[in-house]
Amino acid sequence: MESVKAWAKRKAVAVLAAVLGVSAVLGACADAERGGDRASRGARPSGPLRSAPDPAQDGATPPRVPSALRLPGSPSGVGFSADGGGFALLAQCGEKRCRQSVAVLDKGADAWRLVRSPLPDATGDLGITVGLTVLGPGRALITEGRWPPTYRTWFTRDGGRSWRTGSEKPSGTIPAVPEGGALVQDCVELEDDGNGCARSRLLAVLPATGEFRVLAAQPPLEGVVSPAGEQAHLGNVPVRPTGEPAEKLLFASGADPDSGLSALAVSEDRGRTWRTTRMPGTEKGGWGMSVVTMEGVLYAAQPGQLLDEPDVKNGLLAIHRSTDGGHTWQRIWKHRKGVEPRSNLGDLVSATDGGLTVYGEDGVWRSTDGGRTFQRVNGSRGPAGSVTATPLGYVWADSFGVGSYRISADGVHWDAFELGAGR
Repeated sequence: MESVKAWAKRKAVAVLAAVLGVSAVLGACADAERGGDRASRGARPSGPLRSAPDPAQDGATPPRVPSALRLPGSPSGVGFSADGGGFALLAQCGEKRCRQSVAVLDKGADAWRLVRSPLPDATGDLGITVGLTVLGPGRALITEGRWPPTYRTWFTRDGGRSWRTGSEKPSGTIPAVPEGGALVQDCVELEDDGNGCARSRLLAVLPATGEFRVLAAQPPLEGVVSPAGEQAHLGNVPVRPTGEPAEKLLFASGADPDSGLSALAVSEDRGRTWRTTRMPGTEKGGWGMSVVTMEGVLYAAQPGQLLDEPDVKNGLLAIHRSTDGGHTWQRIWKHRKGVEPRSNLGDLVSATDGGLTVYGEDGVWRSTDGGRTFQRVNGSRGPAGSVTATPLGYVWADSFGVGSYRISADGVHWDAFELGAGR
């Protein structure tokens, strides 16, 4: 059990990178570059990175995101909308205080712009715990993410030109997640020691106001119920090739009421109704599962504590695969002691070439047989960064908070960009 960290995992974005990067925030700023590979300035990030192809060859050019090395501090959260716009949260830390900033990338812009930050300075040893949810073009929600929770939020609908203060506490119910809205977790019962969540429910975030509503029909799951996968954002779907019917589905992760094993619930109507899906071979005591999709194939990763691998902090228990929209699943990979990948630091990367990639604590691991076996990529070693599936595509972030990123629409071709003065 990861206590507070586990409860806040889906609310805080890139917190680990922010905390690890605090020591680097005093580095000097450099001229902004567009799509630069960090290999030219030092250590090369782990994982597959191919240069952008000729669009005439296969049309797989990755999205273009400009670098911005003059932004203050290190990124603590980055998110994108399907139109190519985005938001970034940054922190510039001294010995006792971190000043938080917000930058915005407008659709088609060649540069990020700093906007007025609504966030207060972080003081003491609390670290940077803010969460970022992009709700569409020019729309973003920031949550404070402290423990005990303050529930404070800040919402913008005009690209950061103005902010509305709100609360994570829901007001009323809603029958379905609205177009462009998001599905989020709400803890309603703490564990006995008060350090973790014992039971949660799902809320919908309204894209027009950033307000929270309780989803009227909750998934038929028990325990800690959480969103599972990039499909948590409806109406803000990925631009990469996504097959039917996966892009219309919502997934939730929790415990099966009968067996207590980890399970998924699926909704085909924006959360109005839910069905559970049988997943053979799931483990008991796992954390919330995450789902990614590519060209109609779904992959679900089940994280959890590896009892026989005490040195692994972000254990990977199993990987499941579905080709019928989540009606049936097959377990294609199971943890075995000493066999990599033993850990998973973000979402799986499902690529258009049929490959499946895991970014773990000891390197990058790629499968070419649908997730049944994995091989180490390019001799990669150590923390390999983490990947998040976003409406614009897969976004990779380094593990050390220095602001190095890569983005891909198809999981094959990647373009690099860097943010902040974290190096």
